[in-house]
Amino acid sequence: MLTVESLSAGYGPVRALTDVSLTAPEGEITAVLGANGAGKTTLLRTISGLIRPTSGTVTLAGRDLSRQSTEDLPALGLAHVPEGRGVLAELTVEENLRLGALGGGRRATGEELARVYKLFPVLRERGNGLAHVLSGGERQMLVIGRALLSRPKVLLLDEPSLGLAPKIVTQIFDLLRGLVRDDGLTVVLVEQNARSALSIADSGVVLNLGRVVVREAAAILAEDDGLRHAYLGF
Repeated sequence: MLTVESLSAGYGPVRALTDVSLTAPEGEITAVLGANGAGKTTLLRTISGLIRPTSGTVTLAGRDLSRQSTEDLPALGLAHVPEGRGVLAELTVEENLRLGALGGGRRATGEELARVYKLFPVLRERGNGLAHVLSGGERQMLVIGRALLSRPKVLLLDEPSLGLAPKIVTQIFDLLRGLVRDDGLTVVLVEQNARSALSIADSGVVLNLGRVVVREAAAILAEDDGLRHAYLGF
């Protein structure tokens, strides 16, 4: 579904990614792992067009994204949930959700909103309230729900567990696994919590200093003691 080939990118003279290649198969979760500064967030930002690569290509279902503007990507099936759980605090929860569909060039239907509320019942309870009153976990649910309303084929998630209670993390990861299983969603998951990410992922890619050092099935990565100690911290 999503293919990255020989991707290099950086910030001015500083190179953050060097010749990175990976494939995120349709209907699977691909975990991107590594220490702080490994290039994980830069990779997602480059895939979604927020950073222009110096070389390499990104294709979505065979379509080259390198010539597309960032604003066009939701309509092509790519949704990016950045780190930080950004919401528009002055808008209501439902208004924030509706922005997801607008990013894809259309309006959310009542059926689509109902489905998001079914996935995240707490958002239904908060629907008419302003987003700034939400807890961190509720904000994470809101930004994921907003992304889902763009009808993505591929969902890029950057550190969704950051700062959340373990119970909320489990709930969100269970939801992701269900979306992949039931809807065929393709997920690229960047996570500092490698143990949790590998528990739901199908495959993993490990970055170190902007380069891919390992590509392997998630179950094999989780059992490789040497790799875990060298790169994943558990």
